Amino acid sequence: MCPHPTGSRSCILNDFMKILVIGINIRHIACSATRAGHEVFAVDCYTDVDLARWAKETAKMPREGAKEHLPLFIEQFRPDAVVLGPGLEEASVQGVPVLNNSPEKTSQVSDKLWLARWLEKKGFPFIKTERSADNLRFPFLVKPRKGAGGVGCRVVRVPSQLQIQAKTGKCMQDGNGEELIAQELIIGRPASVSVIGNGREARAIAVNEQLIGVPWAGAKGFRYSGNITPLAPPQCGIGQIAEEIIAALQLVGSNGVDFLLTEKGPVVVEVNSRFQGSLDAVEMAGGVNVFQAHMQSFLGNLPKRPAPPHRTAGRIIIYAPQDLTIESDLARDWTADVPEKGSRIAADNPILSIMAQGSSRGDVIAQLKIRAAMLGDTIKTK
Repeated sequence: MCPHPTGSRSCILNDFMKILVIGINIRHIACSATRAGHEVFAVDCYTDVDLARWAKETAKMPREGAKEHLPLFIEQFRPDAVVLGPGLEEASVQGVPVLNNSPEKTSQVSDKLWLARWLEKKGFPFIKTERSADNLRFPFLVKPRKGAGGVGCRVVRVPSQLQIQAKTGKCMQDGNGEELIAQELIIGRPASVSVIGNGREARAIAVNEQLIGVPWAGAKGFRYSGNITPLAPPQCGIGQIAEEIIAALQLVGSNGVDFLLTEKGPVVVEVNSRFQGSLDAVEMAGGVNVFQAHMQSFLGNLPKRPAPPHRTAGRIIIYAPQDLTIESDLARDWTADVPEKGSRIAADNPILSIMAQGSSRGDVIAQLKIRAAMLGDTIKTK
């Protein structure tokens, strides 16, 4: 099965393949693919220090106009298949199998207004979502209609905070012309489910706690900060709900469903029809190889229902408190996405990731905090 109509007609998948993983930041995908036994060629916008550990060759591409560079890297590496990472999931690729959901499907699912309408129609718990704030009570949430990682999300408590730069009909836009939506403000525990789909059925492989706007990691507002796997009980049946959603959307491969666990029950926040940032924690906690399960799904196969994780694992993203220049080697056994010495990082942008494993959530959080503090003195301001 090849979900990309523009890809090669041949989608023969083998235990050993030359895989081009390409996107804005793809270290986690390259790592999983290499551990699955494939030969990986990794192209992103950072080429962090540790990316070279997980790829036969790496290359850097500019963030602006990244889609235009796809044919060049396909020609350079001549892979057996391509995996499109963050920022490129909606790209169209010719002449080689693409192990992603189709760009049309990804575009549809990532549209938060469309998804809210679809969830309501299908009877799944959803958040009231509108193109304008006219029908919502204060306070409410404003966010990009298409976006990820919590970027651009903010609470509006009074009319003077709306700060919409342009309004055409009922379409809200920010100063850059990006369409915004308004959502009912829901309070709950952030969670996600990692799901493998084959286009007809789906299998949840992990239920995760989402870390959002963690102050000690430098994250502000609703910025995605990482995950703890597994989610501590109660899990409120979100694994089964996520399976039903992914199957109903006919998604293939690694997908994620984000939830808020409220006093009235779980509500769906969004669906990510791609590899998720929780991949590291999922693999560390459960021992499953997400990339291999992803590939097998394109043959129609789903993984067995996993046993409860034998450990707790976590990943935290550390954000820059102000403009920084990296003046030290930040590579450790427990760091990932490590920038090169001399890299300049703007305020509120990610610096790197920290990993930890332990016997409980509290143990993992404690390790992550200690390691973040240990790195603090080595990161110099600009």
